[in-house]
Amino acid sequence: MQTAYCFTPDRAFFPPAVRAIASLLQAEPDFPHEILLICEPGDVTPGFDKLARLLRDRITLVTLDFARFDGSLRARGRFSRAVFRRLFLDAILPTRFKRIVSVDSDMLIVRPGLSRLADFDLGGRPLAAAYDMIFLMDFKGDSLARQFQLARRSLGLDFATPYFNAGLMAIDRAAWRAQRLTERVVKALRDDPKRFPFMEQDALNATLRGRFAPLSPRFNFMGDFFLLDLERGIEPIVLHFVNSPKPWALSEWRGEARFAKAYRDWFATSPWPNWAKAPAEPPWRKTRPPLTRLRKDFARRLSNFLTQAGFIDGPLSFADGAAEPDAASRRRSSRPTARG
Repeated sequence: MQTAYCFTPDRAFFPPAVRAIASLLQAEPDFPHEILLICEPGDVTPGFDKLARLLRDRITLVTLDFARFDGSLRARGRFSRAVFRRLFLDAILPTRFKRIVSVDSDMLIVRPGLSRLADFDLGGRPLAAAYDMIFLMDFKGDSLARQFQLARRSLGLDFATPYFNAGLMAIDRAAWRAQRLTERVVKALRDDPKRFPFMEQDALNATLRGRFAPLSPRFNFMGDFFLLDLERGIEPIVLHFVNSPKPWALSEWRGEARFAKAYRDWFATSPWPNWAKAPAEPPWRKTRPPLTRLRKDFARRLSNFLTQAGFIDGPLSFADGAAEPDAASRRRSSRPTARG
């Protein structure tokens, strides 16, 4: 089936979006699908046409005024209007595309496999996505987990209803359109915007109520996953830098140096070498943060759940073996993973 892989950055995220595309093509040099960069004309960073030819030729740049789509919506806080753009891809793209894969600009593709999203059976559901930490933090059980539980309840979701991250979605266009998701989500955001602090992600989750096809964290390795020493076991395809600062903010990034270097080294030979300037003594960590007892306990409970969950891309297993679930973990692991 013809599939469009779409990146929808604003001006601040335009060079990182190109970096993400470059990482995709490095991971899969023979990537068989069309890659689209969709934004407003003013978002295109000068120098785009000076990209290396092999990279530039793989990208279809689409510019348009999104005001005719999102004019009734308002961005807030750290979110710009660009977060709404994925909601309108069905209205923008040519009809030849039967599936749409929306990819956030703060992602790096580090292994082959993103092309598989074109072929997964979504079981009639409108989209596939991975669980967000807003859901998975339940297995840590701290005050943040309780805050996230309250936030999900405010969306009308009960404790067992999974909540997904909208940073990467594989969309079945026919099912999306049949369920009128664009219209329903836009109406929700327009009518009661304060209800959705995470903007379109919250509104999509409130609308679908768990009726999505679950992807494993291979396709969206985010947040606390970086702190739990699960990278070797999960072998992620997509790294997602959901928090701020981002690793391309070289003077502000406090995470692992390897991620900052992945951006610095690429930008150094790109049309945007200013993005490669770093302080003489950058504040990056040489290694991941220590695996404390609390993190070990979280990792154990989370890995128990992940090994028992059903993912459309196949089961997860950990080479070093997950600990046997305790009674609480066993009860938690038996909760529904997605509702069809």
